[in-house]
Amino acid sequence: HILLFSSGTNLYIVNNKPYIIQMKFYILIISLLSFYYCSSQNVSPEKKNYDKLFEKVSNEGKWGDKDKRGTVNYIDNNKILSALKLPKKGISVSLSFDITQDSSQINHSEFDKVTKYDHQASSLEFRGYDWALDNYSISYHGFTVSHMDGLAHLGQGGKLYNGYDASNITPQGFEELGIEAFNDGIISKGVLIDIPLLYGKEYLDAGTKVTTEDILKFEEKYNVKIEKGDIVIVRTGRWFEKSIKGDSDYSKLSAGVDYKIALLLDERQVSVLGSDGTNDAQPSGIPEEGSPVHKLTLVSMGMPLLDNLNLEEISKEAKKQNKWEFLISVQPLRFKGGTGSPVNAIAIF
Repeated sequence: HILLFSSGTNLYIVNNKPYIIQMKFYILIISLLSFYYCSSQNVSPEKKNYDKLFEKVSNEGKWGDKDKRGTVNYIDNNKILSALKLPKKGISVSLSFDITQDSSQINHSEFDKVTKYDHQASSLEFRGYDWALDNYSISYHGFTVSHMDGLAHLGQGGKLYNGYDASNITPQGFEELGIEAFNDGIISKGVLIDIPLLYGKEYLDAGTKVTTEDILKFEEKYNVKIEKGDIVIVRTGRWFEKSIKGDSDYSKLSAGVDYKIALLLDERQVSVLGSDGTNDAQPSGIPEEGSPVHKLTLVSMGMPLLDNLNLEEISKEAKKQNKWEFLISVQPLRFKGGTGSPVNAIAIF
């Protein structure tokens, strides 16, 4: 390229063809390039590491360009059959909370502005029978309702998992990546990683990040092994903490998993990740990323999440049985196009 300058214009000669650009446009181009360069230099080291990890654990195209189930594909028929052999006592434990309007319930929060719930019951006489009816209205994403995040819940750069278009949302949800991909349910081996138990605590202090090292220590001490297709459940003791300290703004300060565990989840070929919080710790530790765990799992890996689980009862039962592996059944409601679903996950020992 040969660049010739004049007082008012710039003359570019590219492939022997002249192009004249007014000076004001040239200045604009230079300014934009300078801004981009400076911005790229100001990216935090944590963000750079995160971006590399995002690419490393990506499952785009792994199960074909039309895949909608992501890491749940790791659960094959043999995995389900082997998981069905785990229960020995016939004891079932719910990992979810009541969905209720009762503000005294521990999983209510004055800081949760996203979740809304209403239940209206009514009666109807029809053909000599007195019927009782219900109408439910719920917004379940947020920090209190036990729910499953589907793969359409989050995107990056206009793209959802596996390259699906995030702009294809309608008032009825997504036609291409809705929660109906899991209509047959998710049944597998569940593994409870109880980090407060590992360190002899009742709960982790808000802001604590559960690391890969913590998980490996738990595996060794309690003789469990995260394997292909497993559903990994991480307890931080959030609800026990709340019972002692009261309500707090969980969106600003909360225990959760360190985003770098995505590498372990990828290596072990985990199917689903769940927690008694929203899985992400706050603050996240990456200035440019508010919910890095959500983005790594949902968008890059195609891994559904279970948020706001009630893990206090299963923690007690696991200690009683001295067993942290169990059959787990996760059954989202059969919404079409939904970004997730309220869920009652059941563990069976």
